Amino acid sequence: MSTFDTSPHVLRPQQRRSRAALAGIVEASQQLLRTSGIDYFSMAAVAQAAGLPVGNIYRRFRGKDELIQAIKEDVIARIEDAVTERLSRERFRDIPSLIRGIVGAVSEAYSRDQGLHRFLFNRSISDPVLTEIGSSGRRRIFLYYRDALLPLLPQESAERAELLVRVSFHLISAAMAGKACADDWTLTDLPWNVLGAEISAAAIAYLQASVNDPQA
Repeated sequence: MSTFDTSPHVLRPQQRRSRAALAGIVEASQQLLRTSGIDYFSMAAVAQAAGLPVGNIYRRFRGKDELIQAIKEDVIARIEDAVTERLSRERFRDIPSLIRGIVGAVSEAYSRDQGLHRFLFNRSISDPVLTEIGSSGRRRIFLYYRDALLPLLPQESAERAELLVRVSFHLISAAMAGKACADDWTLTDLPWNVLGAEISAAAIAYLQASVNDPQA
């Protein structure tokens, strides 16, 4: 089910024709964000791109902020789905395979729509709702990661294991976010598969060194 069916940011349609119109509005909005960013984004521009009267847009969204919020919510859900699908597909038995699996799932999800993600994850946008949508999604992905990694750290104390989970997650998520929003020039030109491989290697090395060093 699409998140647009349950999102609090959407005035939900009841009829099949209305659902088709909603899909057209979403696609037109995403294309505008990819090509023009926020400067040229308006309800009128969305209506023109979707080939609908502007009143139809307001029947589904109270304003452009709610429209963008619903789109980000859906994008976050797709990234979450990529992680949970990867975790459900295989029972990871060691740290390297788990890290490579999760990083691969996230980097592949981000790479599918770089233009849209570049806007939605831009840290300069000061919309607290957008920020919270992103933060909530990051927290949920962290919990999936934590639940998968902790069983692979059996020799560590609970406090030490929690630290390893948090630091390794930050290594991964900070790099992924920096690449997605294109605000870190050191990462912008790297292909997603290259970044994923290097960040996986860094996180694996950190975890394995910490687990193998009794003084850590």
